[in-house]
Amino acid sequence: MSLTVKEKELPKEMDVGAEDTMELAGITPDATVDVLGSHGEEQVLLMLVRNALDRLQLGQVLEVVVRDDYSSEDLEVWCRLTGNQFITRMDGGDHLILLLSKGSKVTRQAVPDWGVRLPRTSGGAIVLRDWFSGRVGDVPEDAPTYYGFMPRGAVPEPGTPDYPYVLNRKSDVWADNVADLYEIATSQQWNAATDIPWDQLEPLPDGIERAVCQVMTFLVENEYAAMYIPAKFLPRINSQYTEVVLFLSTMINDEARHIEAFTKRALANGGGLQYSAASTQRSLQSLLVQEDYFRSSFLLHVLGEGTFLELLAFVERHAPDPVTAEVVRRARNDEGRHVAYGVAHAREHLRKHPTKVEDLVEAVEERSSVLQATTGANPMLIEALAVLAGSGDGPDQVARGMESVRRLYQTMYDQRVQRMVQIGLDTETAKRISQLHTPNFM
Repeated sequence: MSLTVKEKELPKEMDVGAEDTMELAGITPDATVDVLGSHGEEQVLLMLVRNALDRLQLGQVLEVVVRDDYSSEDLEVWCRLTGNQFITRMDGGDHLILLLSKGSKVTRQAVPDWGVRLPRTSGGAIVLRDWFSGRVGDVPEDAPTYYGFMPRGAVPEPGTPDYPYVLNRKSDVWADNVADLYEIATSQQWNAATDIPWDQLEPLPDGIERAVCQVMTFLVENEYAAMYIPAKFLPRINSQYTEVVLFLSTMINDEARHIEAFTKRALANGGGLQYSAASTQRSLQSLLVQEDYFRSSFLLHVLGEGTFLELLAFVERHAPDPVTAEVVRRARNDEGRHVAYGVAHAREHLRKHPTKVEDLVEAVEERSSVLQATTGANPMLIEALAVLAGSGDGPDQVARGMESVRRLYQTMYDQRVQRMVQIGLDTETAKRISQLHTPNFM
């Protein structure tokens, strides 16, 4: 089997009619595909012909050498379907010579990149941001659904099926920092089995251990929501925005690891998972049922996980043992990336669609109205946080701890306002949204 590009006149001994001879006079094939003697001729023929035509210019002629007339008939049908021209077939004795012309309906819509070399860092690495060159660097503002799983930068063949993407605009999902966040995420992955100093976990007083286990139970509940929600949206995002897809995948992996680590901490010291409040479940369900990606990302990444950062910092600061402190410290570092994406995405989206501020206010108001019948934050959690902050479960210790919890709520409120101002909301709107945010933190 061979594919050669050469200039040559048509063989003079070919048996063609006078009319055909007149029509073919002066035609010189620009390329030749010869499949004689190849294994599986029928299977490779169309592939070789298609690839050869892709490398020709409009109107240029391809000579195809085949064994039998079945291949000729297949190529005639294929040419009609693809808009190429089947010129003629000529009898060569033990083979046929077919002439095709590249038609106006190009088999592929562009030419792939070739010779575009990516830059290297000083250490020789290639980071994700480095591939923004050539065709790969052209991130479409609107992405066709018929590109399917085709990687951005590849050349699509016509006739591919539509995919059920619903997030097909760059502004739907994009954030300028997403490629950098992906690099950070992949470099900072940790192992909940080996990177936590489990051997440093010493017995704690029952009241303290019970408080840690209650906090861990609450953290696991919230991490389930933070894992399921981006996983739900992942197949809806057009793969042309692959950097977002890749980063959300690391986010899902982060939350899975947090669930593992928090659960292990609850079990590791002889305690166990504690109480799950209905108010917490209603709050998390109100996040899960969101179907608009912009609203969902704002509620989860900016408000929910943003608030979670302060909660994790509080638990780390008052952790009674190095294992608990290390678990929440590592989780907080991961959550910081999620919040950074949420803030950048919301800021970019609002810059292009400033009236969408009303959507955010409406989303928070709707969620608040759904949750207003609940009793507020899980009382077992609040007590557990007070026990940790007060370093014990005695009345005076819990009272001191409750003062710390009240300050935590104020810090959460202030930080939410600050993040919303960063994304472009005015201070009064930010304060209103922060006030309406659920007392269940997430």
